[in-house]
Amino acid sequence: MAAGTIVSVRSGESNQPVAGAAISLSGLSPEGTFSAAFSTDAAGQFRLDRTVLLSSTPQLGVIAPGFLVRSTILRADETTSTLWPSSSPTGLDDVFSSTVVYSNATCPAVNTGQSTLRKVSAAAGTVQVSFESSLQDSTAENAHRQAIARLNTALGGALQYQFTTTPGPGVSFTAGIDSNASTCTAGPELLRAATVLNTLSGNIVGGRLVYCSVDAARSVNLVLHELGHTFGLRHSASTSDVMYCSTGRPNLFSTRETLVMRLMGQRRSGTRWPDDDRLTSGPLTRSRQQTEVIACGS
Repeated sequence: MAAGTIVSVRSGESNQPVAGAAISLSGLSPEGTFSAAFSTDAAGQFRLDRTVLLSSTPQLGVIAPGFLVRSTILRADETTSTLWPSSSPTGLDDVFSSTVVYSNATCPAVNTGQSTLRKVSAAAGTVQVSFESSLQDSTAENAHRQAIARLNTALGGALQYQFTTTPGPGVSFTAGIDSNASTCTAGPELLRAATVLNTLSGNIVGGRLVYCSVDAARSVNLVLHELGHTFGLRHSASTSDVMYCSTGRPNLFSTRETLVMRLMGQRRSGTRWPDDDRLTSGPLTRSRQQTEVIACGS
């Protein structure tokens, strides 16, 4: 990347420039290895003072008050770096982000921050949802259509979910009833549903929604929760969020859940807590498809 190139730093929440951010950059220039420090100006920008060889995967770090520490790589196609807020008027904070994006989807939710971000890639464009032969119910179909509309509103156009009777190629989820599934019979209480995710290189590429009964498949609240998993959300510890794992959740995504989904859209699959995507340029996982099962309460 040529000397004089301008790199911008902006808030991922508001798209406003972040002034005074401390920038660290290390890598290789034609003169040899280097480490340099910069600070963003009032426009949230800094200018490279040397040519940087991108073949050396130059390490870029960004620290700014009110945001998670960003650890990334200087990339030719990414001259703007967005920052993930550590707190927000929406109620989003670092604990919520770590729990719902970077923790295992246990029930109840536990904040570990040890999992990598995985999501449906924006390049997919459309996510299809269809019914299996075990679930042919008009009330359940209406619940799924309502939930899909609410998820699409929260995503703000980044992806488009659609209910279909004839799924085609691409990212696709089927929904069915299986009262004998292990997620319906295990534990002291009857679990109402589970989401099965298939991932490839950190991207969610499809899966299944498994309901324990027709009544479960008719619940807009529960369907919306399962659809949140299909995008990449884990569980929340708060009853004010759709992604709360048991009874009492609302039927609309909270403002902070909507913000998290849009922030996830700005990140690469495989990003690690708190905001580190330096390992995402290489293989994120083994090339074979991975399967994850998330069990949820009513």
